[in-house]
Amino acid sequence: MRFNSLIYPLFLAIVVVGLRLLPARLRFGFLLLSSYLFYASWHWPYLGLLVGCAALNHFGAVWITQAADRSRRGKIVVAANIALLALFKYLDWLVVSASSLATLLGVSNVWQPPHWVLPLGISFYVFESISYIVDVMRKREKVHSFWSLQLFIAFFPKLIAGPILRAKELLPQIESAAGVGVRGDFIRGLTQIVIGMFIKVVLADSLSQDVDNAFSVDARTLGGTDVYLAAIAFGLQIYFDFSGYSRIAYGSALLCGIKLVDNFDHPYTARSPVDFWNRWHMSLSRWIRDYLFYPLMRRQTTKLALTRAAILSMTLCGVWHGAGWTYALWGLYHGLLIAGYHALRGGATPPAVPSIWRSGLESLVTFGLVMLGWIFFRAADLTQACELWKHALLPWEYRQRALSGTFYLQTALLTVAVWSAPAACRLWTRATACDPDASSLRRYGLAAVDGVALGAAVTLCLIYLRGQTAFIYFQF
Repeated sequence: MRFNSLIYPLFLAIVVVGLRLLPARLRFGFLLLSSYLFYASWHWPYLGLLVGCAALNHFGAVWITQAADRSRRGKIVVAANIALLALFKYLDWLVVSASSLATLLGVSNVWQPPHWVLPLGISFYVFESISYIVDVMRKREKVHSFWSLQLFIAFFPKLIAGPILRAKELLPQIESAAGVGVRGDFIRGLTQIVIGMFIKVVLADSLSQDVDNAFSVDARTLGGTDVYLAAIAFGLQIYFDFSGYSRIAYGSALLCGIKLVDNFDHPYTARSPVDFWNRWHMSLSRWIRDYLFYPLMRRQTTKLALTRAAILSMTLCGVWHGAGWTYALWGLYHGLLIAGYHALRGGATPPAVPSIWRSGLESLVTFGLVMLGWIFFRAADLTQACELWKHALLPWEYRQRALSGTFYLQTALLTVAVWSAPAACRLWTRATACDPDASSLRRYGLAAVDGVALGAAVTLCLIYLRGQTAFIYFQF
């Protein structure tokens, strides 16, 4: 059941109405059963995997707290989670890679693993499980009840593609049975859902076909500017796609009386690679920082330790996104960018209020570097990625143009819109932040503008909703 399917609004409406009508003692169970149904509608046999993962971590947490030294048992439970993820997501890739190496060495008849469907959302709920176990091990989190942890893992708005929540960010909310379903911010929740659907259906999907075509043609026929265009277009597509999903998830949770964390903060206006990761997929960035980067630093403050931690943690971040060498290279690339940024900065603190020229130049350079990295992420294989990078780095040698002028214009307009979004949001916030003494005409006028904008967004969503295009992050 996808967020952009016609059945999802009906499912969400039933859940919200049910939570409002049921007595407080039944809301928790109803929300848990609804979340199970949501996941089972995709591939019901994997519902047992979801339930089993939550059960493993509940009993694992209990087992950890029974030991005087929690560290050893905690590492065992974390290893069990990693093994679960590796079995379903990475086993095939690892065996294929080993088979290719064995073939080069003259060895044949390498064992072939079973080919099964990747469980939807497994990367997200396993990471949530690991954070819970580590926090329990560090005595930063208590052991919650079996059913509370089941709902923490299975809560349907964030189940498939995040945000990746900590126990402290969700469990206190779902354990307050009197609040679930009755604290819902309906206006804000519906607004977030409509905006998210608009971003996904109208903006992201309008780019998807052109991006697929650009990356499906022979890379040797593309010019240098074509490669930059394809990279920028995909960067915009994945941003619209994932941020649209995150808004729908946020709004759906609000309707259920639960507040999720934000996942994006205008990342393409970031002024450095570090700033980009503080704004892009923020729940994952914080997870990588707290559970990989800091432990890898080992309380050292040297540049060597920082470089090692940045490269290793970001490479693992890339592998988390997908079982393939292109994802690993994408993560390694960002690790090198972060390490290089810290090395070039030399410990100097950037000015709190930089000049508009400096800020603009830093944002432009960061934008270009991030977009180049998307080539690794989107390329079908290493061969295509290397060919595209060669054309991008040597544009004077590849001056032909294979992609349409309309695609260039569309991408340019959307890029300008993304860059202008922070200023537009600030202006709108300032315009709508009227005090209680403001005239009724102004308040009604602003409400009318909101209504017209949302109505136009809904209309465009219905016009552009041609089939069910899967969200990109569903494959991770």
